[in-house]
Amino acid sequence: MKHSAFDMSVSAAEIIARRIPIMWWGMVSPTASSQAEMTKMVVEKQMAFAETCLAMQQEMFLMMTLPWSPAAPERMMQAVLAPAARRVKANVRRLRR
Repeated sequence: MKHSAFDMSVSAAEIIARRIPIMWWGMVSPTASSQAEMTKMVVEKQMAFAETCLAMQQEMFLMMTLPWSPAAPERMMQAVLAPAARRVKANVRRLRR
């Protein structure tokens, strides 16, 4: 699946707009759900970073072992964007509820 940087940026802006009130209310009047959301924000970024590093290493290995292809850079970019794109899509769905 191709991940569009434009789609991700629009969705990321929506996520930020939906999370700012949660963070603000979480500081003014902390609840278990606001604390869980803030923890989830941090953990999901750490997991996406780790998955991105692994995907990049896998694609670099393929680039070194397979004959070079003009599609290789695009394949690497899509592999690197995939972990963040999955989380952005999931967050938009979850926060819209």
